[in-house]
Amino acid sequence: MSTPEQLRWQESETVRNLLKKQNSLLGDSLEALDHLIYLQKSINLLSSDEICKVMVEKLPFILSVKHFSFFLFDKNHRRLQLMSHNHPELNEGLSIYQNDSPIMKEAMTTGRYIFEQDFASSRYFRGRKNPLFKCEFFVSIPLMIENEIIGVLNLNDNDKGFYNVGDLDFALNVSEFVALSISNALLFETVEKISITDGLTGLDNHQQMQTLLKNEVIRSQRYSSPLSIIMMDIDHFKNVNDTYGHQKGDDVLLDFATTMKKFCRSNDVAARYGGEEFILVLPETKVDGAFNIAERVREEMASQTFKYKGKEFNVTVSCGIAQFDPKLTRDPADLIKIADQALYKAKHEGRNRTVIGSP
Repeated sequence: MSTPEQLRWQESETVRNLLKKQNSLLGDSLEALDHLIYLQKSINLLSSDEICKVMVEKLPFILSVKHFSFFLFDKNHRRLQLMSHNHPELNEGLSIYQNDSPIMKEAMTTGRYIFEQDFASSRYFRGRKNPLFKCEFFVSIPLMIENEIIGVLNLNDNDKGFYNVGDLDFALNVSEFVALSISNALLFETVEKISITDGLTGLDNHQQMQTLLKNEVIRSQRYSSPLSIIMMDIDHFKNVNDTYGHQKGDDVLLDFATTMKKFCRSNDVAARYGGEEFILVLPETKVDGAFNIAERVREEMASQTFKYKGKEFNVTVSCGIAQFDPKLTRDPADLIKIADQALYKAKHEGRNRTVIGSP
């Protein structure tokens, strides 16, 4: 698994190779070399969001263009997601199907750049303005890593009104480094996400929940702000697995995770505690507020019907609640213990209910 240091070293090696290649292509063009070094220092990051911001700030200047757009390719859904651009006519978060852009589709399909000096006379022109291409020339460059397409970089419009071969050569070199930086950032973010999330439900995992809960306990102690947690368990979940199979059991867990997210606020933490047991960490929430949230989750789950081979079944959830009290609870472990005891009481009293715990 690549570490941040290995990723940075890989980027530096690529830059050195690009500099050698650039030197052979452009001779003594020190200005172009300076631009590439300038970009390398700015974009050598492990955050795709930060890289996209740097692209807006620096790419137009470095590549001598007025407008650019960078689309990330989602190969599973065959969609292009707008990640970075400086077009005033493009909407943030734009997502289009690959087939909806003949230019970008061809660039990705062939793995080769498309360079047209006059967009209006090209076969891609559909008789109307295209917000991606503001004036006569356009360039569409597929961004590739080891023959795999990760996205497309589009360039157009400058003070000269045209793009020459030297401009294009430099843009192709820069695109190689942009592709590597984006790929490394996405890889790093994926690895980071996997390390803190549950593989099945996408919720925070047990370790991440413990870290976040510890931080919330410290904040609660410092500012005397309320903090509550809800421990939740799917009733008779073993029977679901035994009767309908583990695949259907996973479907139930996924549905439960979705229900939890539905009632989560922006600062709440939803996590899989283990097996069929889940936890909600609720900052700025007193016990009565936590009770209301627990009841909404419990009632939502009880109202849902699951199907298996023509048969229908329902599941219920039991909940235990605890509120942090700095006088009676010292740390996250104490808080979890109180909620867990309340959950046990809910199970013992007949399940499908919410019980408020006390130290």
